[in-house]
Amino acid sequence: MATKSKKTSQYLTRTKIFAAMIYFIGVLTLYLSSMIFLNISQNWKYQAVATNSYYETQNFRTRFDKLLSDVINVSVYFKDEKSIEAGEHLSKEDLLTSFKNYYSVIDGVITQSTEVNDTYDGLIIKNKIPENLQSNFEEYKTLVETRLYQYRNMYIQNQLEVYRNMKRELNDYENFFYYLEDENGNKISGNISKEGISNMTRSIILEGGFSIDNLGYYTEYHDEVFEKSGCKLYAAIREPLLPGDAFYREQEEFYMIKRSYPILTGVAITACIAIIISLLYLIRVAGQSQRGGDIEYLVIDRIYNDIHIILFTIFNLAAGFITLLLCNVILYNSTYYLWTYIFSTLLGALLILYSTVWLSFMTSLSRQIKGKRFFSNTMVAAILRKISYLFSGKTFCGWIVFLLMGYGMANCIMTMFLLNAILYGTGGIALFLLFCMLLFNGIAAAFCARALGSLTKVMISVKETSKGNFAYELDLKKISPSFKNFAEDVANIQCGLREAVEEAVKGERMKAELITNVSHDLKTPLTSIITYVDLLKKETLDNEKAKEFVEVLHEKSYRLKQLIEDLIEASKASSGNLTVTKRKVDLKLLFMQAIGELEEKIEKAGLTIKINCEQETIIYADGRHMWRILENLITNVIKYSMSNSRVYVDIFHMNDMGVMIIKNISAASIDITPDQLMDRFVRGDVSRTTEGSGLGLSIAKSLSEIQDGKFEINIDGDLFKAIVMMPIWIEYNTEESEKQQE
Repeated sequence: MATKSKKTSQYLTRTKIFAAMIYFIGVLTLYLSSMIFLNISQNWKYQAVATNSYYETQNFRTRFDKLLSDVINVSVYFKDEKSIEAGEHLSKEDLLTSFKNYYSVIDGVITQSTEVNDTYDGLIIKNKIPENLQSNFEEYKTLVETRLYQYRNMYIQNQLEVYRNMKRELNDYENFFYYLEDENGNKISGNISKEGISNMTRSIILEGGFSIDNLGYYTEYHDEVFEKSGCKLYAAIREPLLPGDAFYREQEEFYMIKRSYPILTGVAITACIAIIISLLYLIRVAGQSQRGGDIEYLVIDRIYNDIHIILFTIFNLAAGFITLLLCNVILYNSTYYLWTYIFSTLLGALLILYSTVWLSFMTSLSRQIKGKRFFSNTMVAAILRKISYLFSGKTFCGWIVFLLMGYGMANCIMTMFLLNAILYGTGGIALFLLFCMLLFNGIAAAFCARALGSLTKVMISVKETSKGNFAYELDLKKISPSFKNFAEDVANIQCGLREAVEEAVKGERMKAELITNVSHDLKTPLTSIITYVDLLKKETLDNEKAKEFVEVLHEKSYRLKQLIEDLIEASKASSGNLTVTKRKVDLKLLFMQAIGELEEKIEKAGLTIKINCEQETIIYADGRHMWRILENLITNVIKYSMSNSRVYVDIFHMNDMGVMIIKNISAASIDITPDQLMDRFVRGDVSRTTEGSGLGLSIAKSLSEIQDGKFEINIDGDLFKAIVMMPIWIEYNTEESEKQQE
């Protein structure tokens, strides 16, 4: 049954781990799917979902409109490079504004101390200095001849660069066609004939501010330069698109994204289902180590549930705010790829943290509900318990609380009347009220002093009990009513402890006396039996069977005698009735003497004893009791060791203890624990084929403990290890021994 429960527990643990892995894998999958979707949305603004064709997307419209504007700028506005170099397309306002902005950064003096507009009008347009600037002629001349002139040339060069870039971009497009003609129908520019465009499906004709198109979204086209020019623009897009330009690349990206949307959606839905199922399972099995077992609580369950909910809500709000912030950064700062990567990583870490907190919170609530302690483990319930306990009378009487409240209110009222009497000059009433206050507070102080004195008596009583003085009795007549119940509880505890100790001592005494008396009563007839058996052995018996019977009687009678002696010694050792006289004892020498005494039995058992003692080990112990310990251990080795095996003995120092470890291989399997082996009448040989009382190890343990030592047993398979530890002998122990003898 125990094996089945263990297997069930292991199966449940593995299932929990698997469910937790599924939960976090689902969270990561959902995060990655969301990030991919977010990246797509960043570029296409959900157009891949809302539209069926690339030609219907805003990305296409934006790119197509830009090319239309480029055609108009190149062929209508700029016309050619010569007109740009001649400054025909200069805007005075744009030039001066740009000039001021540029030099306000480089040199603020230029824009602050000079009249740029007037200088420009006078020297560049009218070729003369205005009257208001003639006093600073040289300053303004330098301004126009150097900086303003240089910036004008730079402005023109920028226009040339813009013109060349637009022209180059128009030539790079393989799928965009245009034909531009003037108001008389003459061709201005184009990369295809007018007839070629008219034969295309997706085309547009711009004339003034109106359009005729087959694109499906143009109604009006506003361009001031184009409307004034009177030109007519034919434009078209190839269908299907051919590789080689931005239109084709965008189209491929569009259809790739459109195909990936269902996959992303399916993955996200699957991840959500996995998260929900694993979460529900973990909530269901939370706190269970096995089916039908008790609920096991964790450290987090110690938090009050209402506090836990508040903290979780605050965490949710903070996590939501940070998530929105990070998503906005990722969406609207796509040019900073490094920061986008960093913020995406932070968002993933936040999601894992949030998922962990959510799982911990839900499983904690599940354990609380299953254990029927959801409300009891709240701060509100704790406060209510404190209040109810306060009025229960277990510590002190509940009426004391009301008494204290009344005391405070009485003082407040008397103080108010006293101040009123002082303010309005009624001295007699004031003195009377002061006297009443002093008398009232004096009585209260006396009452408190008595209560504190009672508490001191209770504390002294508890301290005496903790010292083992069970004869000390608390006088309940001298205890204040405020602590009467508390004092009665303490007195009841003392009385219970006193009775328990008396019963325990009485039981041990009766047990020891019973064993001693029974053993003494057994020894008398046993001695007679042994005597008569010895006499029979000396007689000449012709019957061989009778001789064998006499030998068996002799052996068993001596075994019974040894058992009775062991029983008596075990009883004395456990009850502490043995006299202990500690002296200086050489542990190795004593062990060698014990081996010498039992050498015949050791050789008969075929055992070889290996002793390892690298340093002299002198212990502070009773030699007689140590001899009995060693005799019992060696006898145990002789009885239960495997024949023709080795016994290893290690003697050494460890801290302030002398240690002896005896190791041997058991002849029979040991199927009981070390603690059971040290119990009385318990033997490692379950078949009980060997001689022994089952008291040897128990006696060794008791004799070790009464000498302030330790006795332990370790079992590793068939390896039996007995460990004896005794205090090391030091010089001052001699003085203590002499004092004890005196």
